[in-house]
Amino acid sequence: MASKRFVDSNRDNAGDFIGESAVTQSCEPCIKSNISKTATVVCKDCDEFLCDACTNPHRVYKPGQHNIVNVQDHKSAPVILDMKGMDKCHEHGREIEFFCQDHSKLCCLSCVLIHRKCDKLDEIAKVSRQTRSDLQALKQSLIKMQSEADAIIADCKQSETGLNESIAKISAEVDTMKDRIIQLFEEAKQKLISEAIQFKTAKVKRIKNKFDASLKVKEELNNVLSMCCVVLERGTPSQQYIYSEQMKEKRKTIESTIDEQRQITFSSTITVSFPKQVTSLLEMGSNSIKLNYDGNKTVDTSSISLSPPRPVTLELLVSVDLPKTEDDEKNPYGYLTGLDFLPDGRLVAVDCWNKKCFILNERLQRLGTPYKFKSNPRGVVCVSHDTLCVTCVGKVVCLLSVSTDNTITLTRQIKTSSEFFSICCMSPSNMVVTTYDDPRPARMISVDGVESDFDMFPMKTYKGNESMCTYVQSKNTLVLTDRYAHTVYMNDTVNGTSRAVTNENIQNPRGACVGPGDTVLVCSKGKNSIVHLSVDGNIIGTYPVDMRYPYSIGLSKNGTRLAISNGAKGEKKLQLYKISPAMH
Repeated sequence: MASKRFVDSNRDNAGDFIGESAVTQSCEPCIKSNISKTATVVCKDCDEFLCDACTNPHRVYKPGQHNIVNVQDHKSAPVILDMKGMDKCHEHGREIEFFCQDHSKLCCLSCVLIHRKCDKLDEIAKVSRQTRSDLQALKQSLIKMQSEADAIIADCKQSETGLNESIAKISAEVDTMKDRIIQLFEEAKQKLISEAIQFKTAKVKRIKNKFDASLKVKEELNNVLSMCCVVLERGTPSQQYIYSEQMKEKRKTIESTIDEQRQITFSSTITVSFPKQVTSLLEMGSNSIKLNYDGNKTVDTSSISLSPPRPVTLELLVSVDLPKTEDDEKNPYGYLTGLDFLPDGRLVAVDCWNKKCFILNERLQRLGTPYKFKSNPRGVVCVSHDTLCVTCVGKVVCLLSVSTDNTITLTRQIKTSSEFFSICCMSPSNMVVTTYDDPRPARMISVDGVESDFDMFPMKTYKGNESMCTYVQSKNTLVLTDRYAHTVYMNDTVNGTSRAVTNENIQNPRGACVGPGDTVLVCSKGKNSIVHLSVDGNIIGTYPVDMRYPYSIGLSKNGTRLAISNGAKGEKKLQLYKISPAMH
């Protein structure tokens, strides 16, 4: 039978099996008689295992010397291996004795009837001695896979441990951020309270002055009124006449004082306002914090708009002509080449031809003394609450400091390798600039003066005043205007792709800035309007402005004010608009 032959051919290999199979030592003479009996001794000279019944006939009938020892004292023995049914045909339940190579099937005697016409039908007893090397290879592959499975299990355990550790850190990280925000708000609160107390002190002083003046008038009126009553009751007609004439001038003085005090008004309340960034955080609610994980690392739902960007409305608040002033050298063409807002709402402007940088209030009135450059300034950007970066002719970038009393001071000059024109923020420490007379239309420069290049979009050399830029940080999009191509380029700095946007409303595009909801606002000089675009290149709206040739543009940090200046010779203006979402 197959099991007998298997035992006979592999009695030295039983230990190679992996598993929990039960192994016993069998008597070889009994096996030949199809009898299964456990061997108790072994003849070392004949290398044959015997049961008690076969031991004496072995000594008597088999020639030679016979060194008989107990099985336990011998290092190896023939075994009967419990194959757990693996040596049985699943279809017929009989022992497997053949292998059909044509069908790669193990067969019993019943199966052989079906496979008798197959070309390659091997009897397992004859070919089994050739399988040891294959079985050894199988064993090694199983051991290798076992090792790999162990590694996977260890990796799973490590991943689970990592998840547990990272989850344990989330609460601490959020608490740290919460504490920082609370500290920031506490500091802001203390600053506000301090400012409010100072404001109150100044107002109370003025209120006291008004109160004292009014009290003095009242006391004077009491005296005059008392005297008037006495004269009216007891005075002679002559005395009454004299008193009446003398009091006419006195009355005018008292009335004038009362009118003056009446016109002095004070607000009895002080309010507080919050920037758009804070209110936006509240509007986001629990979505203000996002979980980063595999497959979700690049998703930031705080910057994803669930609805298309909305058009806006522009309401003109202030418009001022920009005539030549006493300290101007000339009445320049192009005039204000750069506009930006400080975080507190003050407007910064650079006057290219008169080489100035100055600050304006919400009424577009100049504050403080303008800063005078040695060369012509081009573009300006606010990089912090009190720091400006200005590009200048002659390969220079100037860093300026602006104080609360509107004093502008030069803090540092950076010499650059290219001529820069417009400038915008890419990150708190890096800026994007447009170039001229350089095959790289846009470059990057840090506040420390380190220059670097983009490896994207077609290279093109512009002359001065032909291209300007802005950068949409949340979309990693660099926006370049091409004046004479009547094109706005949307450049994805992460994927290295570029989209050219053309439209009949985009004619001679000049300055650009980031608009509400991470959109883009571009001056269309040829249409005397502002074009509103999405970073995907869709036209959201077109808004006419009350000036010829709009040139430079800037949006306030809270997104509520838009400043625009133009370059029309003899008609130069600076205008301030209220910008708000259009009603449906």
